[in-house]
Amino acid sequence: EQSRATVGQVTADLLPTLGLDARASRSQSPGDQRFPGVDQRSNRYTTSLGVSWELDLWGRLSDNRGAALADLAATESDYHAARLSLAANSARTAVTVAELRLLRQLTEVDVAARSTQLDLLEKQLDRGIDPEVAALDVSLGRTDLARARADLAERQRLLDEARRSLETLMGGYPAGREPGLDRLPALKRGIPAGLPAALLVRRPDVLAAEYRLRATLQRESAARKDFLPGIRLTGDRGFTTQDLAELISQPSATWTIAGQLTQPLFQGGLLRANLRGAKARYEEALQNYADTALTAFREVETALAAEQFWNLQVGQLEKALQEARTAESLARGQYERGLV
Repeated sequence: EQSRATVGQVTADLLPTLGLDARASRSQSPGDQRFPGVDQRSNRYTTSLGVSWELDLWGRLSDNRGAALADLAATESDYHAARLSLAANSARTAVTVAELRLLRQLTEVDVAARSTQLDLLEKQLDRGIDPEVAALDVSLGRTDLARARADLAERQRLLDEARRSLETLMGGYPAGREPGLDRLPALKRGIPAGLPAALLVRRPDVLAAEYRLRATLQRESAARKDFLPGIRLTGDRGFTTQDLAELISQPSATWTIAGQLTQPLFQGGLLRANLRGAKARYEEALQNYADTALTAFREVETALAAEQFWNLQVGQLEKALQEARTAESLARGQYERGLV
């Protein structure tokens, strides 16, 4: 809304200004300056309709309006980027809630398993089988169980924090009614191959940087045109009289029309300083645009590469899961036969 208002302000500079002026005054002349037939006190009533218009011969005002429009487009892109960021953070936090729920369940299973293991060790200690080793195993088992319970408390704390964060992102805090996801979402499709790099120019942050670069270029052009002469047309039509009853009458009518040409000659280096500042802001915007574009390419390339690495990681974890199930089966069989 602020950017739209700024566009309206600079657009108004291109249009004529029209104003109505009405005045009433009463004055008194010194007594020693009186002339025969002239009153010492006099009234004056004046009304006029004035118009003023600066001609945009060199396009300086149009440049300022173009810069304001580019700023508006950049702000709109920032708004879209904020919406995307909000959506992405909400989705990421919802997935984090689901992940922490699964980790909490995993930790609960871990606590139960270590509790069962500790019961077995304590029974072995009670039977007096190798008491020194059994006592050490019991102490280590209690340590592992305490650590698992500490991990469970940590998972619960992180889950509680993530749920509040999600509720804040969804605009519902502090109602406490945002459950989040219970399970990890399944991806319906992967990233298609062969996407053109030109799609990156549609990213809101890249668009915003490009529009801001255009705005600084327009302002640099306007700063150059400040050195050129300016032409302003003015005029007014009105009435003036000493008698209020005769104010709106033909004998009291007045009008004026004038043209003004101004050429800056010396302002203490102000115009040159403004031009240097405009050039510097353009160079800054150019570097920011390059940095934003490179960041966009890096983020996309990193995400595409990470997809491949994650697939490899998932494959190895699945192999580890199969081996762990095999080890569990072997260990359970040895335990049931009394070997371990």
